[in-house]
Order: sequence, then C-alpha cells, then structure tokens
Amino acid sequence: MKHLIRCSCYGRWLLTLLCVSMLCSCGGKSSHKAPEPENPYISQANNFIQNGLAAMQNERWQSAENSFARALISSQLADDISLVSLSWYNLAVIRSALNNVQGAEEAYVRVLELTDRHQDSLMQLRAQIALALIQEREGHLPETFDLQQLPASLYQAGGHWPTDIRLQAARLAQRLHYTTLAQQAYLVITQKTGSDQNLLKMKAEAHMGLALLSSSESRYEHAWSEAEKALSYCRVVGAPRLTAHALLLQGQLSIASKSERKDRLERALSIYAALEDSFAQKQALTELIKLNAPEPSPALRLRLQQLEDKLGKENEKAETFSIMEEDH
Repeated sequence: MKHLIRCSCYGRWLLTLLCVSMLCSCGGKSSHKAPEPENPYISQANNFIQNGLAAMQNERWQSAENSFARALISSQLADDISLVSLSWYNLAVIRSALNNVQGAEEAYVRVLELTDRHQDSLMQLRAQIALALIQEREGHLPETFDLQQLPASLYQAGGHWPTDIRLQAARLAQRLHYTTLAQQAYLVITQKTGSDQNLLKMKAEAHMGLALLSSSESRYEHAWSEAEKALSYCRVVGAPRLTAHALLLQGQLSIASKSERKDRLERALSIYAALEDSFAQKQALTELIKLNAPEPSPALRLRLQQLEDKLGKENEKAETFSIMEEDH
C-alpha cells in the first residue's frame, strides 16, 4: 500500500493546563515554572494527523480522509507552512487509496507548489516521487520525466535519505524497469537497524519488493525467501494486506509443493475476505482453482462466480454514478 509521513513533533493539547492555571492562581506563590505558550491549532493539526494515521492503519479510509482534511484546516489557521504541506501530502495519499486519482494528483501538485515556494526540498522530493508513481500507474507519466533526475544517492548505501523516500524511489525504479537501482535501494532499506514500527513495516515492504523482482526474473527460491522475510516483519507490526500479498505470491511459486501453495493461497484468501477486498479475493480464488485443475472444487467455482457477479454490479454502479456526475 503507498506511506504517510509522521510529523516530527506531535504536540498534545493538555486539558490539565486549565486546572494547573486555577491551582496557581488560588495557591499563592509557586516554584513551578509557567508552561510555555502553545498554539492550539498546531496541537489540533497534530492530533488530527495522529487520528488519520491510526485510521489508515486499520484501513478506515474515509475516516482517515476526514482527519487529514481537518488537519489541513488547523494547519492553515496556525499558518504553519510545514504542517500545511504535510496535510496536503497525507490527503494525496489517502485520496490515492480511495482511487480518487484526480484529487490525489491535485493535492501532490499543491505540495510541490508550497515546497518550491518555501524551499522545503525534502518534502518536494517526496511529493515529486509520489506524483510520478501515481502518474505511471495511471499511464500518463510525462514523457519529460527521467529517473536520472532524482538524486543518485537515493539508490546507494551512502545516501542519508528518509527511509520512506528511498522506498518510494525503489518502487518507481521497479515500475520503470530499472531493476538494478530498485534492488540496490531495497537492499539498503533491509539493512537498516532499529525497532521502530514504521521502519519494520518499510523493511517488510522492501523484502516484498525484492521478492517481486526475483519472481519476475524466475528466481523463485529467492522470491520465496524474500516473501518469508516480509512475512516475519508483518507478523510483528501487524500488516494484514502486505501479509496477504506475500502469501499470495508464495502460493503462485511453482517451487513449493501443491499442499504448501494451497495453504498459502487459502490464508491469503481469508485475509482478503476479512479486509472485504473483492478484487484480491478474486485473484486468490482464481489461483486456487488453477492449482486444483483439472477438477477444481465446485464450492470454489461458486464463490468465484458470486464475487464476479458482485464486482460486475459494483462496476455498473460506478459507471452510472460517473454518468450522473457528468450530467451535472
């Protein structure tokens, strides 16, 4: 799934300040130093960002978007440009997750405008790569874009870049078929040390990237091993969707026995079902049916048919909605 950025200082609006103030006024002289003044809108923005990140973790996409939208308003009221840029970036990420491509691209462009105006080169690079990824995915990456425009140190061990930016750069290189660069960047991430939950999640994603690269090169044993490493991190931090992706990949690798592959695919299917992801369920079911050919289970076929019917109806609703929007 694509990453949000944590603000460096999560200030909390302390409700006890009012009580402390009252105690000081009633109690005469006090040796306690008065608290430093704090802009409440900055505190609100940071709290909304925290809420949005928590919602994202649980795949409550609409709730996350609402939180990030409120963070943007608070950031603007505080006139904190860094928080405004961060809020626009987080909105872009959640809109992409909601498949609101146009809204996501508009938000990334807003980040680029702000960071260019206020010389925030790090956030500018972060938004530049994220925008290129969504444009490439949608098939309209500008012809003028060249991966060589990005700093070469993003793909080298000596470059001191935030891990999330390096991970995005690796994904972009992978999608543009710069395999060596992608591998180098993923390896740098997997070798980072630390126990921070975000870092462990990104290390899992880097191992998954390496697994996909190995699979595309028919290095199936290495692909299985890298997927297994991704799973080991996922079970620590709790990343069900990435867990399901890794299990699905292993279930597709012919080096494993039929029983092992069946086990991985069924576990992936269970997770996708819990996440209510119909498209991913369809993919896992299709793989299970192929694995059981020439005599697949009638129950699996029926379940696949029901999913296809459901997806067909959802597509019809989406097309109808789109036509209605155009009429307005």
